[in-house]
Amino acid sequence: MAGQDAILGFSFSGDTVQVVELVYGEPRSTIHAMDEFANVFSSNDYSSQDVENFSASISRFMKAFGVKSREASVALDSGTLFMNTIPMDRDLSQSEVNEHINWELTQFFPEQSPRSFINDIHVLNESVQENVREVLTVSVLRAQADAIQKALSRIGISLNIIDVDHFSAESALRVNYPDTTTKYLGLVGVKRNRLDVSLLRKGVLESYSYYSVESNQDIVERIGILSREIKGIYSIVAYGPHLEKDLLAEIRRGSSMLVEALNPLRHVEVSETLNLAENLTVPSYRFASAVGVALRRD
Repeated sequence: MAGQDAILGFSFSGDTVQVVELVYGEPRSTIHAMDEFANVFSSNDYSSQDVENFSASISRFMKAFGVKSREASVALDSGTLFMNTIPMDRDLSQSEVNEHINWELTQFFPEQSPRSFINDIHVLNESVQENVREVLTVSVLRAQADAIQKALSRIGISLNIIDVDHFSAESALRVNYPDTTTKYLGLVGVKRNRLDVSLLRKGVLESYSYYSVESNQDIVERIGILSREIKGIYSIVAYGPHLEKDLLAEIRRGSSMLVEALNPLRHVEVSETLNLAENLTVPSYRFASAVGVALRRD
């Protein structure tokens, strides 16, 4: 693997972390290793001991599977982030946009300084006539990002990008389903207590929302409602660490349209010598975000 253009993709989700090693290639990239281990940051403490433990988990993965990558991209659990959709004037300057975001943060987190967060924005919709754009703001605690970067740097790995797990899954969707650019689709991330939902029109993010859920029945019912209420949608694509075969079957029975499980390896090669952890069976939609964040080259 030495000398090849390889990267690690990590996806944090609840109490677990999914990781893949991907080697870039044309026309297709190749997965060489996959694993899943406990998320030592799940308490949101980000202590020096957590940093040390995460470094140790990565080292064990690399040693066990002969991983040589020295670069990593990370997808963070949307549930640990602050995500907010707000209207803004189209002609706001960047400094005015930043002020608006900081004001929103102080309303939700009065005990935190806005400087405690790293922010990004995604423009969802724009109206030239009304001079308004709908913006999705994403804010991550600086302590969270710093802890991950420290853990990686301790073992000589540089951090490429930090993304939201749901948006990383969107990247996997676009790469593995090229016809996404011609359809109107719903992407649903299934977690134990949360559903992330985005609508993509011809491959472009149009809206994002999330729902709290308390049981598999809640998950089935909520996706069923989405399938009946979203007009003009072609199909729903589901993925996530909580999605498994039986739950997927229930979701399909409760939906009024096609529900497909996102296969993040549909247009990604799998090495003939794939290093797969013993506790894993078939690579699946569980790894959509880890594969998706590794596929991003920006």
